[in-house]
Amino acid sequence: MNKVAIVVMVVGFLITIGGVALIFTGDSFEENVEEGNIYEGANGKITIEQVDPNNESKYIVHLVDVKYVGGTGGGYNEAHGNDTWNLTDADCDKIKSFSLKMEDTEMFYPQCNYIEDLFDDKYIVVGRLCNAPVYDREGNVVGHKGEGCRAGTHTWETNESVVMVYDAEKFGGAILELLAKGFGSFAACCCGVVVLFVGIVLAFTLQDDDPSKYYQQNNEAGSTTSGAKGWDEQTDYIHREKKEDEVPETSEMATSESEQKKEEKKRSGEYELPPPPEI
Repeated sequence: MNKVAIVVMVVGFLITIGGVALIFTGDSFEENVEEGNIYEGANGKITIEQVDPNNESKYIVHLVDVKYVGGTGGGYNEAHGNDTWNLTDADCDKIKSFSLKMEDTEMFYPQCNYIEDLFDDKYIVVGRLCNAPVYDREGNVVGHKGEGCRAGTHTWETNESVVMVYDAEKFGGAILELLAKGFGSFAACCCGVVVLFVGIVLAFTLQDDDPSKYYQQNNEAGSTTSGAKGWDEQTDYIHREKKEDEVPETSEMATSESEQKKEEKKRSGEYELPPPPEI
C-alpha cells in the first residue's frame, strides 16, 4: 500500500477518535449546572458579587422540597399557558419573612405569583437578590428594579427554612459549553471521516512504490540495448568481410593489366626494342 495513503488514513482516524473523545472530556453538563448552586442552607452566610441597581440580577432564590399551586415543581403550566407558576398562600407568607441585608438595605425581593420556572425539580423559585424583574400585563419581563448589591459576604435570615441561591450565569455558561462541545465533536468527526475516506481512495488509486520494479525495468532496458549493440557489431563485421572480398587491391589490378598487354603483343608479332646501349 502506498505510504501517502497510509499516512492520510492514520490522520483521518486520529481526528475521528479525537472528535468522539471531545464529548467525554471536561465537566459534564450536570456538573456545570451544579456549579451555579452557590448557596444552600438556612440562616447561613452567602458571598455574592456586585450587581448594579435596576439591572438584571443573576441570583435566583429557591425553596427546597416545596411545590407550586397545582402540586408540581415547574415546567409548562396549562392553566397559565406558559412556564409561570404561583406559590401557595402559606409559602408566600413564609418567604416574606426572609431577609438578606446589606447594612440597612434589603437585597432579597420575594415573588409569589407568575414566577417563571422552566424545570420541574425539587426547587421552586421564590424571588431574586439585588433587583426584582418588572412584568407587563401579559407576564413578560420588561425590566428590572432594585437597589442592587455590593460585593461581599452577607447573612441570611430564613427562619430555619432551607433556601438555595443559584447563579444564572453559570447555567448559561453550561448551555454554551454543551453546545460548543457538541459542535466541535461533530465537526471533528466529519472532518476525520472525510480525511479517512480520501486515504482509502488514495490507497486504491496510487501505485505502490516497489524498488524491485524499477530495477527490473532497468535490466530489461539494458539487455535490449546490449542485444541491439551486438547485432549492429555483427552486421558491420559481415559488411566489412564482403567489402574485403569484393574489392581487389590496386597493385594487383595494375600487374594483371601489364601482363595482359605483353601477351597480346607477342601474339601480334610485335616486339619491344631493347633500350640503346649506354656510351
